[in-house]
Amino acid sequence: MLWLQLFIQSHQPYAEKGQMDLRDFDFQHRTLTLDGEWLFYPSGWLMDKDNPPTSTTYIQVPDGWDEVFQEDEWTPYGYGSYHLKLLIDPERAFTFSMRVPSIRSAAEIYVDGHLIAAAGELGENRQQTVAKNVPFTASFETKGRSEIDIIVQAANFQDPRNGGIVRSIKFGQEEMIFRETQLSITMQLLVAVVLILHAIYSVILYLLGNKDRRLLFFSVLTISIMFYYLLGSDDKLLSFWFPINYEWGFKFVHLSMVGIGYSLLQCIDPWLPRHIHRAKQGFALVCACAVVLAILLPTRYAVTMQGVYIVLLAVPIVITMVLMLGRTIKDIRHNVFLLLAILAFVNSILWDVLLLITGIKVISYPFDLIITIACLATLWFKDYVKVHADTKELAHKLQKANRLKDEFLASTSHELRNPLHSIINMSEAVLERESAVLTHKSVNDLETVLAVGKRMSLLLNDLLDVMSLNENTKKLHLGPVSIHTIVEAVLEMLRFMIEGKPIDFVNQIPRDFHKVLADENRVIQIVFNLVHNAVKFTDEGAITLSGYTTGEGMAKIVIADTGIGVDAETMQRIFEPYEQGTISKTIVEGGFGLGLNISKRLIELHGGTLEVQSIVGQGSTFAFTLPLSDEAEIQGTYEKEQNHIKQESVVEQSDVEKKRLTVCNRPRILVVDDEPINLRVIETILTNEKYEVVTVTSGLKALKCLLSEEWDLVISDVMMPKMSGYELVRSIRKQFTMTDLPVLLLTARSQPHDIENGFLAGANDYVVKPVDALELRSRVEALTKVKRSIQELHRMEAAWLQAQIEPHFLFNTLNAILTLSELDSERTSKLVEALSDFLRESYNFQNGEALVPLENELRLVQAYLYIQQERFGKRIQVVWQLEAETNVLIPSLTIQPLIENALKHGILKRSEGGTIHIRMINIDTHLEITVADNGVGMDEEQLAKLLQPKERSSSSIGLINTHRRLQHHYGQGLRITSKLHEGTSVSFVVVAKTPLDALPLDKY
Repeated sequence: MLWLQLFIQSHQPYAEKGQMDLRDFDFQHRTLTLDGEWLFYPSGWLMDKDNPPTSTTYIQVPDGWDEVFQEDEWTPYGYGSYHLKLLIDPERAFTFSMRVPSIRSAAEIYVDGHLIAAAGELGENRQQTVAKNVPFTASFETKGRSEIDIIVQAANFQDPRNGGIVRSIKFGQEEMIFRETQLSITMQLLVAVVLILHAIYSVILYLLGNKDRRLLFFSVLTISIMFYYLLGSDDKLLSFWFPINYEWGFKFVHLSMVGIGYSLLQCIDPWLPRHIHRAKQGFALVCACAVVLAILLPTRYAVTMQGVYIVLLAVPIVITMVLMLGRTIKDIRHNVFLLLAILAFVNSILWDVLLLITGIKVISYPFDLIITIACLATLWFKDYVKVHADTKELAHKLQKANRLKDEFLASTSHELRNPLHSIINMSEAVLERESAVLTHKSVNDLETVLAVGKRMSLLLNDLLDVMSLNENTKKLHLGPVSIHTIVEAVLEMLRFMIEGKPIDFVNQIPRDFHKVLADENRVIQIVFNLVHNAVKFTDEGAITLSGYTTGEGMAKIVIADTGIGVDAETMQRIFEPYEQGTISKTIVEGGFGLGLNISKRLIELHGGTLEVQSIVGQGSTFAFTLPLSDEAEIQGTYEKEQNHIKQESVVEQSDVEKKRLTVCNRPRILVVDDEPINLRVIETILTNEKYEVVTVTSGLKALKCLLSEEWDLVISDVMMPKMSGYELVRSIRKQFTMTDLPVLLLTARSQPHDIENGFLAGANDYVVKPVDALELRSRVEALTKVKRSIQELHRMEAAWLQAQIEPHFLFNTLNAILTLSELDSERTSKLVEALSDFLRESYNFQNGEALVPLENELRLVQAYLYIQQERFGKRIQVVWQLEAETNVLIPSLTIQPLIENALKHGILKRSEGGTIHIRMINIDTHLEITVADNGVGMDEEQLAKLLQPKERSSSSIGLINTHRRLQHHYGQGLRITSKLHEGTSVSFVVVAKTPLDALPLDKY
C-alpha cells in the first residue's frame, strides 16, 4: 500500500467523452495515466483518409474491446482506432512522453497526425497482422499548442485474451516518465540478479558438494522464476535483451510456469507426505505433456490452455505453502525463515492479483519476491550449512577415533613388546650361558626363537612408527651405513620364513658398495619391510636385491621378486596405511599392512623416493633411493667407531676390576613391577657385585620396604594395579626429596605428555620399555652416584655445623657448672643434663641425613637455651608459640643456628638483654618457623650483605649454610627482616613432610 501511495496519484483527471482537461495539472512534479472514456472506431483506421471509419463509440481504457465489435458475441479479434484529445496550457511548453505497457497485439500511435511509435504491423486479418506486444515509450513536443490529439490504431488476431489497450498508458513530462521507467526496470533487474545468483550458488554447491539433485532443481526453479518475471511483467525486459518474437514470448512464459511448478515440487521432496509421493510421477507426466504442447501449439491455441499451466504452477505452490505453514506452526522459533517466506509470498500474490484486477500501472515492486527467494534459499542453505557442520564434526570424531586407534595400537604394541623382549632377552641369556652344553638342534631352535622374536619386534615397531610419523616426532640419526651389511643381516633374519618354500635370496649388492648417509636402524626397517613383503607374496622363484648409484648422488636399491604381482587398482593404494594385498595371503602370513607405508615415509624422510612396478602373475619390483655418504666422512666415522669400541673395551675391563673390588657398601635398589617376568629381566640386568637388588610386585609392598630399610634408588613400572607408578612416586615424595631418594620410572609410553606426567609426579628419570640393558645400567649408575654424592654432602655439612660449636661456649658452660656445683647441686645436675642433651643431639648420627624429626631439633634448641639462660639469667627471655605437629620432618640443624645468631648478635649486645620469640605454625601444607628477637637489629646495608656469600664472615657461616640448604630442599631460603635498635626476625617455610608410616596405605 505504501508503494501505491508513493507512485499512484490518487487525484488525477480522467477522460470523459474522448477528452481530458489537463490545463491545471502539475506536470513538473507528477505523472498521470490516460484512463477514462476514449472514442473508439471499431474495424476502421482513423488515419486512413481514403476510407474513414463510419461508426464510433466510447470505450473504457484500460479494458478490452471484446464486446464492441458484435452485440451478441464477444471476440478479442479485430482492429480499430482509439482517439483522445488532451487540453493543455499553451503557455507551458513541455516535451511529453507516453509509456505504453501493453496494446494487443500490434499498435501505432499518432500525435497530432504524426506517427511517434509502433509495435508490430497492423492488418485487417491474421495474415496481414504481425504481433508484437512489447512495452515502449514515445515522446513529442507541444510547441505552444492548446490541444494534443492522440490516435492509437490497434489490431489483434493472435491473442485470444482481451484485445486493445489493456493496461494504463502513463503520460507526463519526458524526464518524469524516464525516471519512473528506469526505476521500474532497475527493480526488475534487481530481482533477476538475485535469482540468477541463487541459481549459480546452487550449481556450484552441486558441483562441489555431494551431488544432491535438489540443488539443480532449485537452480531450475530460480531461472524459471526469472524468465517468468522478465517476460510476464509489464516491461518484458527479456524481449529487449534477446530477439524473442511474440510467439516464443508466450511459449517461454508457459515453459517457465511448468518449470516453476515441477522444480518446486522436487525441491520440497523430503517434506512431502507419502501419499503425495505416489502422485509425483503422474504430475511429472502432465508437466512433460504441457511442455510439448507449449512448444508445438500455436499461441492462439496455447493461450486458451493457460488455465492448465496456472494449475501446474499453483498446485506445487499451494502444497509448499501448506507444508511450510504446518512446519512453522509446529515450531515457530526454529522456522522463522519459513514464516517470513510465507508472508512475503502471500503478499506478492495479493499484489499481483490487485494489479491484475484493477489494471493499475505502477513501478515494479520486487521486494516480496526477493524476500521469499532469500528466505527459502536461506532455509535451504541453512540445511546445507548444518550438514557441513555435521560433516566437520563427524570428521573431527573420525580423526579423534583414528588418533585413539593409533594410541590403542601403540599401547597394545608396548604391552606386547614387554613380554616379547623378555623372551628375547631370556633366550639370548640362555643361549650365551648354555650354548656349550646344548645340542646343535636346541641351539638352532633357540636361534629360530630369537629370529621370530626379532621379526615380531620389528612388526610391533611398525605400529609405533606410524604414530611417530603421524605426529612428526620421528628423528633420524644420520651416519654412513653399509647397505650390503644390512641386507645380509635382514636376509638372515628372514631366512626361516622361506624354509619349505622353493625360494632363494640373492644378494647382488657388492661388499664394497658405496655407503649411504642414513639412519642405520631405519634402513634396517625399510629393507626388512620390503623383503618381508616380497616373501609374503612369493611362493617360488627368487627374491633378488641389487644396487647401483645414480648420477644425482643417490644410491638406488632394487628388490625384485617372482611373486603374484599387483594389479593396477591395488597399486594406486599400495602405500596407504593398513592396506594389504591378497586377503588369503595376508591372513596366512600376518602383518598389519603398515610396512610399505612406513618404508615410503621413512625413505622420504631421508630425502629419497620409493617406486613400484608390477605385473600380475610375474612379480613386483620395489626400488628406493638414499643419499650417498661422503668418503672422507666415512673414514672419519670409521676411526671414531674403532676408538669408541676400544674405549668401551677399556671401560668394560675397568668395570670388571671395580666389581671385583666392590664387595661391600653396594647401592641398594628397590624394583617395583606387577609382572614377575619383568622383575626377573631387570634383576638379571642389574644383579652383580655392584648392586644389591630387591624386587616387589606392588606399590604397597614398596612403601612397606621403604619404612623398614634404607634405599639408594627405586625403579618402578608406571602401569600397575591398585597403586600406579605415579601414585607411588607421589607417596615417596611426601617423605623423601628427589635427592634423598631418586626414582626411575619404567614406562611403555614414550609420548611427551606421558613423560611429563612422570616428572610432575616427582620422578628423577625414565626408561622406555622394553628396556635396553646398556641404557638401564647407565641411568641406574648415574642416579645412584648422585644419591651417594648427596648423602656425602649432607654428612660434610652436618660435620661442618657440628665443628662450629665454639670451644669457649663449652668452657663457659663448664665454668658455670663448676660455679653452681658449690652453690646449688640441683641446678648443677640440670645444667649437666642440658649440656649432655645438647652434645648428644649435636653429634647425633641422624644429623648426617637430609631430614630429621622436628622434635629432635626442638630438644637441641631447648638444651641450648637452658644452658644460655643459666649463664645469663634474666637477660634472656624465651617465648614459645608452638601451633604445629612435631612429628614432621625438617632439615637438620636449621633452628639452633638462628637462635644462636639471635643471642650473640641481638639481645646479648644490650646490657638489659631481651626476648627471643620462637613461633611454629601450620599454613596449609607448609610449616612456617620464625625466630624473632628485640635486640640491637641491623641497618639496611648490613641486612643486604648478610646472606651474600662473598661478604660473609666466619660469624655468619651458620646463617649462610642454613640458607643454602633450605634453598636446596624447598627452592627458597631464609627471610630476614630487621630494624636498627628494634630487633630482627628470621623465618623460613618447609613442607610438612609426613613419615611413610603415617600415610593412608589402607586404601591401596
